[in-house]
Amino acid sequence: MDLIIFAHPDNLGSHNAAILKHVAGRLRMKFAEFEVIDLYADGFDPVFRTTREPESKAALVRKYQQKVAMADRLIFIHPVWWYNVPAMLKGFIEHVFHSGFAYDFKLSSDNSQILEQKLKGKTAIVINTYGRSKAEAKARGNPLAIVLDKCVLGFCGIKVAARIEWFDVKGPALLPKEIVNRIDAAL
Repeated sequence: MDLIIFAHPDNLGSHNAAILKHVAGRLRMKFAEFEVIDLYADGFDPVFRTTREPESKAALVRKYQQKVAMADRLIFIHPVWWYNVPAMLKGFIEHVFHSGFAYDFKLSSDNSQILEQKLKGKTAIVINTYGRSKAEAKARGNPLAIVLDKCVLGFCGIKVAARIEWFDVKGPALLPKEIVNRIDAAL
């Protein structure tokens, strides 16, 4: 099963919504089983608090964890803001991909820590939109490929099979042929 994690406040008219619509349509054409987590539509609260989380939020996090556990492939669709993921997606990662669920540490016989990657075997496709040019983004060293792909997903055992970046996103929410081809090839 594929699990799409969508993190944009506009799930109808944005460029990210156009990507979501295209991805869902392609998966339907392939008769692929998939679900969508729309973090904004769900009203997900990304903030960690020092007090106990409300049961409704804890239940939503457990639901998300069940969906992640059942998925073979995760498909992240989100804009890049300040060369990072939106706060909503960062909060999702912090709440859902935590120790005990996504990873854990065990002690070896010599008392050194061994990382247990609990999501090993899953793959991911990451699809991003940038309001800036490719040159501007690359000049900053592609922090998302480091932080999201390696430090989060890779740490938990998830292999990023494809990263699709759409640069200079402006105007009507129409997907360019190049982006459509790259998405289709990744799916």
